Amino acid sequence: MISILKARGSNKYKVPHMKKHRLERQNCLPRQLDVDPALIGEAIAQYQ
Repeated sequence: MISILKARGSNKYKVPHMKKHRLERQNCLPRQLDVDPALIGEAIAQYQ
């Protein structure tokens, strides 16, 4: 979702690799990701 917001809704975005399998094995898989509030504000302004 963060990549889509940074690409301003375009479908030309690259999903960064989180190494989920390693994080899951270490029991460190995040339940939620931090998103820059400014990025959310830009996305809201763009779609209004």
